[in-house]
Amino acid sequence: MAKRNTAAECASNKPSDSRPLTKSGSPERTEINNTLRERRQVLRAAAGVMFAGLLAGCTDGSSGAQDTTGDGETSADGWLSETDNYDSVEDMTGNDRITVEVGVKGNNGANAFSPPAIEVSPGTTITWKWVNGYHNVVATDGSFDSGQPEEGTTFEYTFETPGTSLYYCKPHESMGMKGAIVVAKDGSEPADETTSRTESR
Repeated sequence: MAKRNTAAECASNKPSDSRPLTKSGSPERTEINNTLRERRQVLRAAAGVMFAGLLAGCTDGSSGAQDTTGDGETSADGWLSETDNYDSVEDMTGNDRITVEVGVKGNNGANAFSPPAIEVSPGTTITWKWVNGYHNVVATDGSFDSGQPEEGTTFEYTFETPGTSLYYCKPHESMGMKGAIVVAKDGSEPADETTSRTESR
């Protein structure tokens, strides 16, 4: 007759798991956690580099309609390359006040500023005078804006800081209605620019 094993004997005959138990606080677990943490840091750094590259690619494709402070005539040449009535920057330095007409003939209609590009002395006040059509005057850097297109108005802006200000008519920019103001350097201290608007009907 076969002999039955007792419960104690069965327990003693059960194969034991020879693998060591790893507790959360053991050196092995700590090393694994450190390795995972390092990998996550590397992945975050790589993702940051990729995002910066994509962002740079987007900004590189921005419009060329930007205000510059370098060579004034070179900036104006590029900005006004498709403006019908532009030949060169007109030297009007030494004048305290200058009038630029808005809506003169050009660019397939009454869609031009005259003169389109001028060089002035610091402190010169430019008055844009509407002579035809619904136009406005908007700086590419946002420093001045005459508001909604409107006939029969004037808009004034005093330029104090040396540099080049590029501007355009928002409704007719694609047609080439653009302008440039080059403020010459004379060694004076730059001051804040001021803006005023008057209307005449």
